[in-house]
Amino acid sequence: MSVQEREPSQNQPAATGNAAGTPAAETRDQAKQGAGQKPGRERGFRPDIQGMRALAVSMVVIYHVRPSLLPGGFAGVDVFFVISGFLITGHLLREYQKTGRVGLVGFWGRRAKRLMPAAALVLTVTWLVSRLVLPATQLADTATQIRASALYYQNWQLAWNAVDYLQATSAATPVQHFWSLSVEEQFYVGWPLLFLFAAVAAGTFRRRAKHATETGQGRRDRGHLIIFVLAAVVVAGSLWYSVYYTRVNPAGAYFVTTTRIWELGIGGLLALLPARAGQRLGRVGLFGWAGLCLVVASAFVLNGTQPFPGIRALLPVGGAALLILGGSAAGRLGPSRLTSIRPLVWIGGISYSLYLWHYPIIVLWTAWRGHPIGARSAVVVVGAAVLLSWFTKVWVEDRVRTAKLLSGHDWRSVSMVLAAVVPVLLVSVYIAAEPAPFKGTLPSGYPGAAALAGKAVAAPDMPVLPPPDSISQSLYRRAGCLVDITVSTPKECVFGDTTNPVLTVALVGDSAAGEWFDALDAIAVQRHWKLVTELHSSCPWSAATMLNSNDVGTFTACNSWGAAVLHDLVTTIRPDVVITSDYPSMATVAHPVIGSTAAVSDIGAGMARYWTQLKNAGISVTAIKESPDLVEDVPTCVEKNPSALAKCDVPRSKAIRADTPITDAAKLMHGKVAVVDANSLICGPQECTPVVGNVLVYSDRHHLTWYYSKSTAPFLEPLLAAANPGLGKG
Repeated sequence: MSVQEREPSQNQPAATGNAAGTPAAETRDQAKQGAGQKPGRERGFRPDIQGMRALAVSMVVIYHVRPSLLPGGFAGVDVFFVISGFLITGHLLREYQKTGRVGLVGFWGRRAKRLMPAAALVLTVTWLVSRLVLPATQLADTATQIRASALYYQNWQLAWNAVDYLQATSAATPVQHFWSLSVEEQFYVGWPLLFLFAAVAAGTFRRRAKHATETGQGRRDRGHLIIFVLAAVVVAGSLWYSVYYTRVNPAGAYFVTTTRIWELGIGGLLALLPARAGQRLGRVGLFGWAGLCLVVASAFVLNGTQPFPGIRALLPVGGAALLILGGSAAGRLGPSRLTSIRPLVWIGGISYSLYLWHYPIIVLWTAWRGHPIGARSAVVVVGAAVLLSWFTKVWVEDRVRTAKLLSGHDWRSVSMVLAAVVPVLLVSVYIAAEPAPFKGTLPSGYPGAAALAGKAVAAPDMPVLPPPDSISQSLYRRAGCLVDITVSTPKECVFGDTTNPVLTVALVGDSAAGEWFDALDAIAVQRHWKLVTELHSSCPWSAATMLNSNDVGTFTACNSWGAAVLHDLVTTIRPDVVITSDYPSMATVAHPVIGSTAAVSDIGAGMARYWTQLKNAGISVTAIKESPDLVEDVPTCVEKNPSALAKCDVPRSKAIRADTPITDAAKLMHGKVAVVDANSLICGPQECTPVVGNVLVYSDRHHLTWYYSKSTAPFLEPLLAAANPGLGKG
């Protein structure tokens, strides 16, 4: 999201003799830049830039409210990056050309007083409202991300957590969108150093040159060239790394600064173009139309199933660059009249605050109402966001920006970073009081599945473990063995007995298959199996061509991964037995209704094709029937009803689906693949309950906690051995 370098009203005069960098000159001149115009020359106001901002923020807002309308609306952030790089670099260049230097304290101070007050306000209000409407299970993560947002390292926090921003099923916090602001703030810290280096290099060159009478303008022109070369190197390096890292780690690549700097740098290069080249290019209005088409197309062509940014980011970034080049009034046949209409200019003026407010309102509204935003609710939510944004722009942003107490005082402006202290202190107090995630072993009185099997009795009046708001992840997840949704390359992980195994067992499938890992790992250690995992998020192991779970396109990564896993199993891993399971609510290209009978049959047929090829290769297959789905997030329900857990019960007939891909696949195999029904280890005869044997069964609506999964091991083992005698070895 763009830093809003505030532009003057259309009737304000262009800057004249004020030195760039003074508050008055900054207010009037900062966004009055045409690509390639000579610094210091008067510039006409470019309302089309505000129109670009309006377009970009509208893409993002629509994407967050109704992602199916604009599956690539997230690319609005990339448009903002280009705009920010263009405006900030132009401002730095003008100051450098006039004075031969860049005042870093003054530059950073202006950024602080423009950004921090509004951001601190939104973060503080968001946290206070979150305490009222968010489930307790989400507060710790929200607090951590608010702190990261206030200190502008949110993008690295999300990359570290491997959060998949593009998926509608992610448990997003109300401030997850602050990641892009973190990228920009980090850009503002580092980018001015290019100008500092150029000034030093130009001065050093002059002292070594034979012609010591060189003018100051000559030194500055040389510095300008050095800056351009350095910026081009940074852009090229970052673009290369973005392409590489997006392929290697798409979830992390979406957030990290190193894969995004080139987008801001592209805008910077536009501002650094030689004056004549920029003026000539700016008169080609066709560039503006081409850019506008590319930006709009990105909102429909891109979607969350594709790795991003990488090479795909060239679509919105290139479009934004062309729109800046040919979209001004200088491009007479360009789109400037369209992008400069008053409503767009007004929305562009509040776009920073609108970006800040819209996402917390969406998330908190959804949490309060308990269901996704409908069509009518969307109008109310967007209207509230616009109203709050206008208020914040007028009464916070503009008031602080023009405050006499700060004007002309660089260090006072820098001190505005202290505004971040308020949200940081509020959430830090909460974080300090939170217990660490429960990672210990279950003590006596916590039999888990043994209570359901009639082999033990749970101790009465004991707290539920793990606590619903403190659930740690399974070992295979912590080890990074669940491949991200956008990845098509398998990741083989090995557990159990790796030195002298009597049997090699492969666990293959999606995260629903992965929920049995802890039980199988316990069995593998005891039976001396080598346990190999091949697991992919939201991807049943089937040859069917599936749709992504958020229904925005063909799930190509899943199909590529599945075929690659089959190849590895047959050629290199060569397990004795493959164990597989899945989550049944998916759709295929042939049958796009999620969970429909036709889609289930299609996925099951694809499973049978893979199983047949394994059988032909001499590899045995055992399937575990799909586990229950309790529809509602179980930890949240338990947290809300600690004394009435029965409110979270779901009838077995509703939670366990009769027709599933695995049952259909087994029918097609005509008895050659046995199916293990382990749901008797999870649900009672009539009800599926959230807590069994004092142990929390589910980590969400259908995944088992690793504690409960492990508690099923003594009872899952005989079921597996009965279905597949080969698993009785060891």
